[in-house]
Amino acid sequence: MKTIRVFLTVITAIIGVSLTSAMAQDSQWGQQATSPNFPAVPANHNLKRNNSIPAHRPAMPSPSVSPNPVNYGFPPIPTMGCKTTSSDPSVYLGYLYKDHGGGIQMLFNGPATVGQVTFTRNDFDLQGIWLEFALPMTIQENMSALISGSHLFGLQSTAAQSYTLSNSPSAARNWNPDIQWWEVNAAGSYQFIPSVSGILGFRWSSFAVTFNNPSNQLDFPVPNTNQASLTTNAYIPYSGLMIETQPDCRSALKIGAYGCPFLPADFLYSENLTFINQQSTSISAKANMGTGYFAEGVSEYSMRRDSFIMGAFARFSVLHVERSIGVALAGVNTPTDITFERRNWIFGGKIGYSF
Repeated sequence: MKTIRVFLTVITAIIGVSLTSAMAQDSQWGQQATSPNFPAVPANHNLKRNNSIPAHRPAMPSPSVSPNPVNYGFPPIPTMGCKTTSSDPSVYLGYLYKDHGGGIQMLFNGPATVGQVTFTRNDFDLQGIWLEFALPMTIQENMSALISGSHLFGLQSTAAQSYTLSNSPSAARNWNPDIQWWEVNAAGSYQFIPSVSGILGFRWSSFAVTFNNPSNQLDFPVPNTNQASLTTNAYIPYSGLMIETQPDCRSALKIGAYGCPFLPADFLYSENLTFINQQSTSISAKANMGTGYFAEGVSEYSMRRDSFIMGAFARFSVLHVERSIGVALAGVNTPTDITFERRNWIFGGKIGYSF
């Protein structure tokens, strides 16, 4: 946890310094150009009085105001909306973390024998560097699209798994999980009222974990070479709303929420078990999930200088699927209730370029 705190502190400091510098520059960009130097009017101290000029000159008529004032080099005051760009390719870099961010639960409902597993649960942390490439595109004035791809570079985390046995003491052990997480996303949005847009999209999320190096084992022989693996492919249609405000044409704040009340997904889980004084057994589950949900909330603040964009973002996601299906437990098809859930936070920054 100390390493995590230090890493978060460094990331926060980098983003804070970057935003402070950018905001300082942004305040300078907003200043108007100074007025040009006009020819100096000569002083009249050394002018000799022309005695030929009458002492009482007729009053000069006051000049009339021109309906079209002369522009002396000041930038024109904008009267139209902010300039619309065709695309803003961006890179998002952040830190993803959630203790007990992933979990698998299986309840075996078949006839139990002595020493047989009747219930198991595996909870593991999610942490790592999140890298995402995004390509927002403007299609029409009120319509835009987004294509993105992302990957989690996982850092060392922990997993704790517990087992309930029939007529035997319970068992438990820890794992060292190796996580591979890829996502591809495509979405479209339409602004139906000022500052509010509707979002409709689709996301493919591939999530795989290999559980290695069992440790702190209870009721397992030590050492052993048991291993477990999990693979899920979620096909996520989603919809939601995005609110965007622009205090000026150089900054923007976005807040969005979207999700889906059902969740098609493939689920594959396998595990080897070797209990003390028991024969080796195994769990093998393969299912097509359909019951579940997906939800995500995101906030983002960005600033623009010329064609460059820099900002910060925060995101929270949750994915939940469940299914009752036959699972091969020690080679026997056993009715099983399966639940899988994944949730996480991401905090980080972005940099982009406008075309």
